[in-house]
Amino acid sequence: MTDKQPKTTYHTHRRGTKTRWLWLPSLMFGDGVAVSVLVLTMVMLRRMGLDTADTALAIALLSLPVLLRPLFEMVVTHFWGTTKVWILSTQFISALSLAAVAFTLHTSSWLLGTVCFMPFFVCSSVFYNIALHRFYIDTSQGVHLSQGVHLSQVHQQNPTPQQDTMVRWCDGDMVTLHSSTPHHHNTTTLHSQKSCGFLTMALLFGCGVMMMIAGNMEVVTRNIRYSWSLVFYVMAGVELFLWLWHTIFLPGGTHGYAKPKPTMGLHRGEFRISLRRMLKRKDDITALTFFVLFLLPETLLALTAPLFLIAKPHNGGLGLSPQEFAFTQGTIAVIAIALGYTLGGKAIKKHGLRRWLLPSALLLAVPGAALLFLSYNTAAPLSIVAASLAAGHAALGFALSMVKQVVVRFTRNMPDNTLRHAIARTLIATPFVIVSALASLMLTIADYQRIFQLATELAVVPLIVSVFYLYLTHRQPQAE
Repeated sequence: MTDKQPKTTYHTHRRGTKTRWLWLPSLMFGDGVAVSVLVLTMVMLRRMGLDTADTALAIALLSLPVLLRPLFEMVVTHFWGTTKVWILSTQFISALSLAAVAFTLHTSSWLLGTVCFMPFFVCSSVFYNIALHRFYIDTSQGVHLSQGVHLSQVHQQNPTPQQDTMVRWCDGDMVTLHSSTPHHHNTTTLHSQKSCGFLTMALLFGCGVMMMIAGNMEVVTRNIRYSWSLVFYVMAGVELFLWLWHTIFLPGGTHGYAKPKPTMGLHRGEFRISLRRMLKRKDDITALTFFVLFLLPETLLALTAPLFLIAKPHNGGLGLSPQEFAFTQGTIAVIAIALGYTLGGKAIKKHGLRRWLLPSALLLAVPGAALLFLSYNTAAPLSIVAASLAAGHAALGFALSMVKQVVVRFTRNMPDNTLRHAIARTLIATPFVIVSALASLMLTIADYQRIFQLATELAVVPLIVSVFYLYLTHRQPQAE
């Protein structure tokens, strides 16, 4: 970095600003489609006759590419092409992959086809998420970057209380954004809420509407393979439509395809220095530990809870049909987690992170307790099931808003914020993938009641982690 060049303040691209509501909802909707497809795949495998342990193992293996996010970040950084090219390419590959899965469901080799083609969809979804965050600086900022300033032109300054500084990547360039705090704060809240709403609509469509269609088709056609094949064809069509839509309306970057790009916003020497600095700073180590352990109770429930809902009563489950699963898990639970997330954001805005972090840690015991209650009452009416899942997911959504704020603190005003963001997301996902891989073994040696009891007891871990985080980072300013 050089100190002789003048500081550069980036201004929003006019086209991206005026037309952002033509591409922002569709970008967030496409991000939610990936999560919906994984849930649909899990239920499909169970409905097609795959046992619980094998289903858990299959979903865990499909989630492994999430752990490779930092490597994928480097691939996106070094490979030729603008961010728009990455978005369009990944969506097209996703559409082809889902269409291939739908086609193989008609054949006797449906399991082999699913195992072969679904990894392409998962990997392209991870690349899409990376490109999404690079294209749209941060969904909470409401600013599109179609061109920028190279890292060597950026000067780091200590922001004043009236000024907030964000340094982010787009199309291989680093830019610095400055904005007035009062106006910027309102914009941040607005865009964060609307982005969350678009993602929620995608989950409602995939986990709710499409799941219910699959269940009804099973009843009408009395053909499970045909029903789920139709569902995956529809999801492939959704991906294809989004690809066509973004081809037309998504603003493109102005950089050449072969422009050299540093690794995650850092040159080689700066990359190593940043990693060493991150492992030496007390605040950074505390944040990294927080990312790994705060959601530990939820790691036991992420995969076992849906399997519990659709498992037969003689296997210790609730035995919900696809329609009932769509209503409870795909609709009520999704709305509840979105409401909890919104309330958590409002709580942070009003009182700050330090006041609500410990209560949110205590709330992480609610999802396990709700499922434990249902495991002892497998004959409970659907209303009780929906209410229990709503309570657990609302508590989880509230806690997730705290996690997001910690990620914001971890990356804010840092020249290596792209690297930090990738590391944070990877560490958050790592326990989920590891525990999901062990879920098949856990389900063979323990029943659902014991797993849910353990998840409830592990709620003490995020409480301890939160205490240490607040104690070791007490000098940091309050979150916005």
